[in-house]
Amino acid sequence: MKNYSKQNRYKLKNKMKCFFSCLIISLSWGQFDPAYYGFGLDIGSSGSGFFINGQMPHNSKKFSLNAEIRFYDIKDPNESMVYDPYYGTTRTIGGVSLVMLPIFIGSNYYPFVDKIQNNFAPFIAIRGGGLFTLNGAEEGSFKQRWKNIDTQFTLGGFFGYGVDFNMYGQTTVSPMVGYELLPLKYKADGANDYSGMLIHIAFNRRFAL
Repeated sequence: MKNYSKQNRYKLKNKMKCFFSCLIISLSWGQFDPAYYGFGLDIGSSGSGFFINGQMPHNSKKFSLNAEIRFYDIKDPNESMVYDPYYGTTRTIGGVSLVMLPIFIGSNYYPFVDKIQNNFAPFIAIRGGGLFTLNGAEEGSFKQRWKNIDTQFTLGGFFGYGVDFNMYGQTTVSPMVGYELLPLKYKADGANDYSGMLIHIAFNRRFAL
């Protein structure tokens, strides 16, 4: 885990301001098609989780606007499963009680519009927004571990690339891979930065109004 300095956080805030300014301009330009809504799975360097999202394609087909809420369960690198011969079951040791809730908005850019005739569309993705971190105790029952939660809020983001596979019935499957920024204000479970690679798989559908 990297040490995320105050200078890096300041640079990130400036980049986020520029990003959201461009996003607001894009919202005021042109028309958008009906939105897709869906859910998906995240598998990352620091953990795994799931998300719900919405995607609104621009009628030019060159880009779309996206919003997502993610639940990300952070895993300790030393976490492992052991067999308990007394109960005849397995249990986890060395785990942490750390959850992140990124709320990101962003855009997909499709550079090959009208150049690929098949039912898939490669894209470049960028996301940014707020990152809520919930840190519980490491021992005790579920209720005890999450009774007194330490919370913090920072800015985070994601940059990567993926492909939209257009299926039958207004459905798309969109695998994506890239790098996510998950910095913290101060250490939580031994680290103040959980950034790393992320595999992001979305299942979306357009619903008729």
